Amino acid sequence: MQLEGSRIMVAGATGVLGASLARELLARGAHVALAGRDAELLTELGADLHAPTARFDFFSPATVAASVAASAAALGGLDALVVATGAVAFGAEPAIADDVLRDLFVVNATGPMRLIREALGHLEDDGTVVVLTAVVAEHPTAGMAAYSASKSALSAYLTAVRRERRRSGLTVLDVRPSHLDTGF
Repeated sequence: MQLEGSRIMVAGATGVLGASLARELLARGAHVALAGRDAELLTELGADLHAPTARFDFFSPATVAASVAASAAALGGLDALVVATGAVAFGAEPAIADDVLRDLFVVNATGPMRLIREALGHLEDDGTVVVLTAVVAEHPTAGMAAYSASKSALSAYLTAVRRERRRSGLTVLDVRPSHLDTGF
């Protein structure tokens, strides 16, 4: 993908990885819209990077749709979506509480799926979707069963979308970094 002049929405821009990716994309000449959950950090980052912003919360589906629409409008369309969102929980089963399990799946699986689904309506046919899942999607880790399962669910979704859209030219990347020291 040619980055110079590309219109890219970075979801999770208020996190360490998302902010780093946004900065690098801007440095390489992309036009970037920043999207995230933390309104204060989003405002600060948008002012710092001179980039449009859109707030979303995976627990509020309407905000997800609105953030994609606002990002596409601010950039004049979308060539790519980068998703760098997530939540983690540690603990052996069955120690993970039901509400924590639910929240993990909303933040790590169904929320990003909704975000991608919304973005597909704005992406060009030869667009790109880049999602940071985690190495645990492929190698589930003891003491992180729920987290591993939520990332595996998102990874399976990405594989299916890639297969469904391969003839349209859409590129879907499932990026699985190993442990990174992000304070996450």
